Amino acid sequence: MTKRFNFKDLFIYDMANNHQGDFEHALNIINQFGSVSREKNAKVALKFQFRQLDTFIHPDFKGRDDIKFIKRFNSTRMEMKQFDELTKSVKENGMLTMCTPFDEESVDVICEMDIDIIKVASCSAADLPLLKKVANARKPVVVSTGGLRQEQIDWLVSFFEAEQVDFAVMHCTAIYPTPDNKLNLNYIQSLKSRYPDVPIGYSTHENQDNFNAIMMATAFGATLFERHVGLKTDKYELNDYSSVPEQVASWLDAYQHALEMAGPKQ
Repeated sequence: MTKRFNFKDLFIYDMANNHQGDFEHALNIINQFGSVSREKNAKVALKFQFRQLDTFIHPDFKGRDDIKFIKRFNSTRMEMKQFDELTKSVKENGMLTMCTPFDEESVDVICEMDIDIIKVASCSAADLPLLKKVANARKPVVVSTGGLRQEQIDWLVSFFEAEQVDFAVMHCTAIYPTPDNKLNLNYIQSLKSRYPDVPIGYSTHENQDNFNAIMMATAFGATLFERHVGLKTDKYELNDYSSVPEQVASWLDAYQHALEMAGPKQ
């Protein structure tokens, strides 16, 4: 399989719902993290998450504020035309565009917006209709593996190889935030050994002041990295696993320091 996209040294900023459904706040996030990326000369993709909420939420559960995920999705809802404007801002800031679709319709929207890269969330590992839709989009794909059994990861790798999709696999621990003793960074080496022709990365949920994890992940062979990002304001709080611009700058510096300490490959 011929690789067309270079995943090496790619840093993914996952905005997720940290835009809080506020268009101006989302623009501010994009502009501030775009500035950091340019300052550090980093290859960056800023990632959205798409759910077509009118059909994604079952009619029997719409308006249920007692279910935290439904409440969160509804309270941070943003229209697709707003995301289209945000996509343009990401590109103007010199970053690649990326998105996690949680339903098939969102893949169509990704293609309409000409978003560069698709992310498959860990929770979508068994969603065959969605996976087929993603494969048919013929875009680079990054697959997360949080909470998956080895046979599930094997199946995903086989699926995307059979579909001739250009893809990378991310080691991920689905604990938010992840304590140090649950990071299991050694597994990066196992993934590299098991799938030698697949780029292996590290999707992080550790405390945002932990800069050692990316250095260890780099030493173990990870070549692309993902971190949740956002901004703290008087109006909006930020969760414990999302980084502000200053923390991302230190995170990127830690990666470069790890490369310097490792030296050239022999």
